Amino acid sequence: MRKKYVFADILAISIGSLILALGINFFLVPNNIAAGGVSGIATVLFLKFGISMALTVFLLNGIIFAFGFKLLSGYELIKSFAGTAMLSLFLELTKGIYSYSEDLLIAAVFGGLLSGIGIGITVSRGASTGGSDMTALMVSRKIKTVSIAAVIFVFDAVVIAVSGFAFESVTAMLYAALAVYVSAKTADVVAVYGKSVKSVEIISEKHEQIAEEIIRGLKRGVTGLYAKGLYKGQDKMMLMCIVSRRELGRVLRIVKAFDKDAFVMVDDVKQVLGEGFESID
Repeated sequence: MRKKYVFADILAISIGSLILALGINFFLVPNNIAAGGVSGIATVLFLKFGISMALTVFLLNGIIFAFGFKLLSGYELIKSFAGTAMLSLFLELTKGIYSYSEDLLIAAVFGGLLSGIGIGITVSRGASTGGSDMTALMVSRKIKTVSIAAVIFVFDAVVIAVSGFAFESVTAMLYAALAVYVSAKTADVVAVYGKSVKSVEIISEKHEQIAEEIIRGLKRGVTGLYAKGLYKGQDKMMLMCIVSRRELGRVLRIVKAFDKDAFVMVDDVKQVLGEGFESID
């Protein structure tokens, strides 16, 4: 494995863990917002009993990894354990530095935003900070009919509900749900940032010329799929190619140059692995 990739992974996981810790310590904890997952449990235990969040996160994630380590490859396990250790470290180092408590809505949104950015950066390197995602993976492997998303939802919902009872506040519980939502949406965007591409499907009588020009001019592969137009019952050739956002305009210009009557479909693709794009490794 190349050293530069290992260094990039360690750097990204460190930055992601730091940002996640800042979101928790600066915005969520000061406002009694336990935004699901292991960090949510740690928040409740810290605010109710004074138990160290860093210690709780490290121990609970350690238990989860002990049961779920077989689900990850060797390097993935190392990266995920590093993410957990770094999160615990940064939770301890950043506590008490700053706390925002002026507006619950702002706290929930920005706490969720920072948490999502941190999680997204970590996940983008194939790592995990443990918690609900690892638990969900274990449960879904044991119970095939249960999806990972469903387990994460239930896990977070239980933690949020417990926090509501612990803090005797429906308001804190609702803001925790908002923080989880913002965090999840942000993490999804950050995890695939810069990796999203476009899938272009083209139906044209000039498919050979168009395909040749895309291959020659953009150095992109083109796949030909046999299709049948049911309106007129005609056999057609549909071209499919994956291009970056920057290349989309060039593809459309190529199509227009050969066939202004071509039928073109453009779809968003979150991520592509393989030759010409991101390495599967």
